[in-house]
Amino acid sequence: MLKILLIEDHTDIQQLLRAVLSPQYQVLTALDGIKGLQVFSEQHPDLIILDLMLPNITGESVLKTIRKTSNVPVLVLTAIQSKTKTVALLTAGANDYLTKPFDIDELLARVQVQLRSTASTSPVENTTLAFNDIRLNLTTHQITVSDHALTLPKKEFQILQLLLKDPHQVFAKAQLYETVWGEPYQGAENTLNVHLSNLRIKLNALTGHSKYIVSVWGIGVRLV
Repeated sequence: MLKILLIEDHTDIQQLLRAVLSPQYQVLTALDGIKGLQVFSEQHPDLIILDLMLPNITGESVLKTIRKTSNVPVLVLTAIQSKTKTVALLTAGANDYLTKPFDIDELLARVQVQLRSTASTSPVENTTLAFNDIRLNLTTHQITVSDHALTLPKKEFQILQLLLKDPHQVFAKAQLYETVWGEPYQGAENTLNVHLSNLRIKLNALTGHSKYIVSVWGIGVRLV
């Protein structure tokens, strides 16, 4: 699933965009530029939707920093309707822009155009995620563990897929939940823990191993 990083400090807009994008994309979020740059460096998104009016550091500064190391498509959201400003943004490295208030259908169309352009110039993505004896096919959704077939419900599949995409990373539980469920983590710890427990049991049952997903105390979970 393609990743979109949404750097937007207005929570209402952030929640709206996450709701409309999450059915098709993995949506990562940040409420300020500093956090946005951190998520960008850790998660390597396929597209960034960037608000200009951000706390701590401006959207323009975020864009300049990103362009020092990456050509990832950046779609800018701005309340400033100025031709001079628009030209400056595009010159600084923005791929496209929308002025607020914007139409959701138009935003979705522009997102698709940018991701399609990226796909046409990028190597074909490997369709299989693998770590040790776990294999997950992104096209067929088939999973094997030590050559045993495994069928998972949607949320458990998405959790495993996320862990396999970066198997050496420790994922915070809030990050796991908000990425998979597309909603705030507050009050949802029990829901996530039940899904993680079910996933552990199913993985372990196929091989008799006692561990596949381990908890890192005070931080989150990772594969081993």
